[in-house]
Amino acid sequence: MTKRMIVVAVAATALFGLTLLAAGPFSGSWSSEVLVELGTNMFKSLDSVLHLDYSFGGFVATSESEMYLAGGFVWQGFGITGQLGVLDIQTDFLFGPSTSDFIYSQAIVTMSLAGVDLGVYFAQLSDKVLGGPASGAAFRLAGSVGAIDVVSVTEFGARIEDDDVDGIIIYHAATGLYKTYVTNPIVQVQTGSTCATGGNKGFTGEKVTVSGLSFGCVGDVGTTLYITDSGFDSFTVNLTGIDVGLAWLAFDFELEFTLDTKSVVLTPTLVVGEAICIDTYLEVLTDAPDHTLYDSFTSITGIEVYGFGLVYSWDGVTVKELTVLDTGRYAITTPQYGSVIEEIATALHDGHDVYSDYWELFSIEVTRPGCCGGLTFLANTYFSKTATSLFGWGMTYVEAKVPFGSSVFFSGSLAVEASGLEHVGFGVGVNW
Repeated sequence: MTKRMIVVAVAATALFGLTLLAAGPFSGSWSSEVLVELGTNMFKSLDSVLHLDYSFGGFVATSESEMYLAGGFVWQGFGITGQLGVLDIQTDFLFGPSTSDFIYSQAIVTMSLAGVDLGVYFAQLSDKVLGGPASGAAFRLAGSVGAIDVVSVTEFGARIEDDDVDGIIIYHAATGLYKTYVTNPIVQVQTGSTCATGGNKGFTGEKVTVSGLSFGCVGDVGTTLYITDSGFDSFTVNLTGIDVGLAWLAFDFELEFTLDTKSVVLTPTLVVGEAICIDTYLEVLTDAPDHTLYDSFTSITGIEVYGFGLVYSWDGVTVKELTVLDTGRYAITTPQYGSVIEEIATALHDGHDVYSDYWELFSIEVTRPGCCGGLTFLANTYFSKTATSLFGWGMTYVEAKVPFGSSVFFSGSLAVEASGLEHVGFGVGVNW
């Protein structure tokens, strides 16, 4: 594994060195933000991100360097995207400069042939990351027969991101920062004293998804069958847009079978007009001891509603309101993770930050197109679940980005709690 890491590092360095000698457009961006926590006279965070693009031939080489106060030079990423004939090619390399470690690499080659999309995915994870060292590949075929879409993914030690499965998330333990990639290698690589040898790189899984079916009051029916080298793993049925005869109400239904369990997820959506969407967060309760064991499942005993959400958008303005009813199990994620209602156990498992002290969010977001990403403004107001006042205000978080000219933007943020101003931040960015 060590030799393989060195080869990858040398190849990446040589490749990007050669691109700098090529003749082609050069562009990039640099941004930096400082966050000061008041009352402590300390920087809460300080980050600097440098992104460079260089074109050569039909390809674009990318370098992204990320430095943070808490972890130093945390990430150094390289990538290449482009076309070679009918092939679309993407490669990614990730390093940890502060510890001089190779972390991850992936290569993706895709093409379309006679209406069928074909893709080959390969990835390698180093032993510096939880789950590594690992490597593997996957092959994806996708096509349509009339209105029916069929996707087949054959796994040889790797899984790839789709609608039901995330790719790989790589965390930096000291800072909580993370990177996401499409290809997740799952086959462990055994390391010896002198060389690295892989484990079984043969067949590890097959996933077939069929969607686009419709009948009766169901807008879309999808099924997914997943088998591994050990045999049957799961079978999932998704019913989307179930019409119950009411224009403002629709349901999504998911039923998943595994060897030992059966799970049911029922999601109602209230739709008012074209711009307003009210979501009801709920779960279906059964008489099974843990709500999943199908051997003792005989009936649905009730529906637990644990939250409501409303989103209204018009002309670049989005208003969001979230209410958590079961604050013991669910919470609102931070803006970095989408400001959605999520189960606390799931958030902890996935590394998401949540505001467990607040039960309600009122948010206004404004976006205006322009240079450097355009103008953006976000104001989130949170209400405390322990407050004794009528509305129970807990915190207000505000952030904004304002472009100046054609290549410079300034940003700022602040958080105000009941005890006063908690932190303030400011930043600057340049594009060229």
